[in-house]
Amino acid sequence: MVTSTDIVVVGAGVAGLVAACEAADGGARVLVLDQEPPQALGGQAHWSLGGLFLVGSPEQRRLRVRDSFELAWSDWLGSARSCRA
Repeated sequence: MVTSTDIVVVGAGVAGLVAACEAADGGARVLVLDQEPPQALGGQAHWSLGGLFLVGSPEQRRLRVRDSFELAWSDWLGSARSCRA
């Protein structure tokens, strides 16, 4: 299979995904390659229980997700507590 692309991003970690999104937003055809399966999207952040803390993002507003800093923080702390050994 031959694929035509403008940019190849090697690594689907946070930095690679941001770079790919920025390039795609700029009109580039982007191919992202990673050694891990799709379930591990996010690189080391996925394995280290890292995450993104977003409240009131344009995507949330578009999807009509009701959120607040207090609710998000409570969820974040609850997830952290459940991961303790």
